[in-house]
Amino acid sequence: MGEIRSVECKACRAKWQCMEGVGLLYGKKENIIAAFSEHERAAIAARMESSGIPAYDFSFQLAVCSHCQNVVSVPTLAVGDGETCVGACPVCGKKTKKPISELKRTACPVCKSKTLQARTEGYWD
Repeated sequence: MGEIRSVECKACRAKWQCMEGVGLLYGKKENIIAAFSEHERAAIAARMESSGIPAYDFSFQLAVCSHCQNVVSVPTLAVGDGETCVGACPVCGKKTKKPISELKRTACPVCKSKTLQARTEGYWD
């Protein structure tokens, strides 16, 4: 089950609402592939097929888009060989930085202060 998270910068008060985690819909390989943008899908499908055993982990994770200055939820796929495929920004379609590992150490894309905080507002499946 995934979480609906509200991310806010304490300094500039910029706010974003994002979905993290994964739901039951993404138990099917076709739905995982469809979560990525159209131009990424062929590469994602090839990566999933290249692993002999379907050893992969899919989820939506928070990321910062330096192009449109948003905190967004991007699809991520970790495949068996240790490589992680990160989807494009759902707002502008550009490549994002790697998913956020620790929110309090991440700079706000608007004001660049390290005062981001998140709270869970609900769940999705």
